[in-house]
Amino acid sequence: MPLPVGRKLYQLCRDCQAMTHLKQILAQVVLTDASNHTSSLSALVAFSATSRAGDLHFASLLFSQLQRPGSFAYNSMIQGLVNAGFAERALTLYTRMLCAREGPYPDKFTFPFVVKACALLSAVGTGRAIHGSIVQSGLSLDPYVCSALVSMYSEFGEVVDARILFYDMPERDCVLWNSMIGGYVKCGLVELACLLFEEMPHKNAGTYNALIGGYVKLGCMERARKLFEEMPERDVLSWNTMVGAHARLGSIDVAWELFYRVPERNVTTWSAIISGFAQSSQFCDALEGFRRMLADGMRPNQAVLVSTLSSCAHLGALEQGIWIHGYIERQGVQIDDVLGASLIDMYSKCGFLLGAKLVFKRIERRDVCTWTSMIYGLALHGLSHEAVNLFIEMERLQVRPNKITFVAILSACSHAGLVDRGREIFHRISRVYNMNPTIEHYTCMVDILSRANQLEEAQRMIESMPMEPDVFVWGALLSGFRIHGYHPLMTEDLGKELARLSPTDSGTYVLASNIYASTSQWDHAVRMRAMMAEFGVRKNPGSSSVEVDQIAHEFLAGGTVHPMSKQVYEMLDRIYKEIKTGGLLQ
Repeated sequence: MPLPVGRKLYQLCRDCQAMTHLKQILAQVVLTDASNHTSSLSALVAFSATSRAGDLHFASLLFSQLQRPGSFAYNSMIQGLVNAGFAERALTLYTRMLCAREGPYPDKFTFPFVVKACALLSAVGTGRAIHGSIVQSGLSLDPYVCSALVSMYSEFGEVVDARILFYDMPERDCVLWNSMIGGYVKCGLVELACLLFEEMPHKNAGTYNALIGGYVKLGCMERARKLFEEMPERDVLSWNTMVGAHARLGSIDVAWELFYRVPERNVTTWSAIISGFAQSSQFCDALEGFRRMLADGMRPNQAVLVSTLSSCAHLGALEQGIWIHGYIERQGVQIDDVLGASLIDMYSKCGFLLGAKLVFKRIERRDVCTWTSMIYGLALHGLSHEAVNLFIEMERLQVRPNKITFVAILSACSHAGLVDRGREIFHRISRVYNMNPTIEHYTCMVDILSRANQLEEAQRMIESMPMEPDVFVWGALLSGFRIHGYHPLMTEDLGKELARLSPTDSGTYVLASNIYASTSQWDHAVRMRAMMAEFGVRKNPGSSSVEVDQIAHEFLAGGTVHPMSKQVYEMLDRIYKEIKTGGLLQ
């Protein structure tokens, strides 16, 4: 029986639940010679590229078999690439579409995703050029296209252009209103977003969510909560926004209280609270959330697994990290670049570098995140030369480093004292990759020079920076003074500058005070301590954690909160007495 083609085949693809089903359909397409029909392969491309159960790499292979792809196939591939974060590839495909002799031509389904790609890349010039093409094609008044343009200009920070587009539209639907409100929020203009919210005739859940997100972004939780309670109907996103916001603020009890009020909790709700705890450094609570999620019978998504692995990494909870890795393998979860990078990071930070290397070797298609995590792991373990060699191999394979990669490799050079190599790599950022060095890159270079006792050059680099040095840049220079002793550059003004940049950071005052004291500049040391008292800054107690039976226990210096604190101090006292009795302590 011949396989139906065209719309019937597309409907069949839409009913697919997994790639295995799609490949069975493809086999029938080939057997019945339906592969000669562009519409047949286009339907398969659409599912592979845009479905949650799809495979973008497989979609690319299918697309390459189309002799003359139509707009449907192009649009599906561009959408899939943008949604997967491959914005550059999406724009390349768009250019290929424009260069096709006999069409197809971009339409109202093409432009929104191409515009989104420009926003993701902060490609202002390209975005404006595509806007010009939209005007020429007569699609500038299409609500869907206009909403995408408003979002793009907002992402660029060009809120005036976004506003002009919004008010030039004769008819504005909810999507356009929400895009403009969201645009104000992105640009930090929450009060303007609030005024537009009041003007909007018919609000939906997306409208409320956009403004609630703005209040959350500013930390105005009372206003966010008030608007949330006023919502006529709350959707899952509304609940997830509030749950995640309180989790990110470290409001553990409130986050759980809201969480259990959610009418229909899904994996995104769990992700909101677990990711929120991880982002607010409440790592033990993030792991507790993961345990509750599994006990509730919910299958974690990638965001949950990444947040949980990150929590294990920060706590040094190797046993739990290994268990989660095993869970991923047992559940048949595909270890892609993001998850692979998280596993590499976890094993590296937990001290099991061999585990990180094994994960790295098993990943077939490594992207920049995977390479960067492995380079960082090697640097963390003092294998700086191996990290540099891996960076060279990465370049040889034409994997383009990103800004985080350069931070990792410059950190490796810093730890190994590779001054010349560090300089060379720093200059490659702009000369080879046409990127502007960020403040993090300058911090690494100042650290490299300061550790090597090239303090004058470090000072000159700070003075030549195109942006204002932050506390981390000056802190790198201060660390050089601490290592190498007194230096004429170590003046009282430097300590005051640090205090100005970070008035509430106790570590800044303590570091500066200790360096002044070590170089016998007692007056400056006393002044730094006095400034701490004046601004009400207190030194945060140190903390440590230990993993017992896959449960991470965190302790603060001098703390008594842990339920077994009494036994811990009794054991410490006993050990201290035994050491003293044995003559090991004078």
